[in-house]
Amino acid sequence: GMLQIFSRYKYFHSYVQSVKGRLTGFYLSVIILICLITLGAAAAAGIVNSFLDEYLDFSIMEKVHKLL
Repeated sequence: GMLQIFSRYKYFHSYVQSVKGRLTGFYLSVIILICLITLGAAAAAGIVNSFLDEYLDFSIMEKVHKLL
């Protein structure tokens, strides 16, 4: 979260100065957002897996192990 705030600060602070200064903050912001979205998707998948295992007695990991 702090890196996201820093990258947005760098982007807006450099906005006045030059185009090249803007791009560093912008690319850093995009990379951080991709990482946060990926972590959020992984967390959601883990939560769904635990609910399926707990309430529906359906384990995705057991199904994957049987396929392999």
